[in-house]
Amino acid sequence: MTREQRRRMLMEVHAERDRLLPLRAEATRTTIEMVRKNAAHVEDPDLVPYLNLAYLLGVKRGLGEDELMAFALSLANWTVAAISDLAKYTERTVEQVIDLYETAIMEAAEADGEDPT
Repeated sequence: MTREQRRRMLMEVHAERDRLLPLRAEATRTTIEMVRKNAAHVEDPDLVPYLNLAYLLGVKRGLGEDELMAFALSLANWTVAAISDLAKYTERTVEQVIDLYETAIMEAAEADGEDPT
């Protein structure tokens, strides 16, 4: 990526952040609600992806594309924070925690006959 491409990308990211910022509080509430509801089903790992997808589709259809993007950003931010905390509390590096989950996801996909990539 050239310097000019990076500059344009950063400008776009800043503009999108500013545009989505007013949706932040609602996106955070939606994130908390989804995590509370769907984490209750963590013992059934085959069900959780369906519940998550249903939630995402509900946000998209009920609130719109911008709200879905704000929700996705909120989820991504929560994920990064949770992985960082988990690494700290288990005395692992962030990379080790990510590798652990990546391996489990790849193995599950292969067991289901899917191409994980």
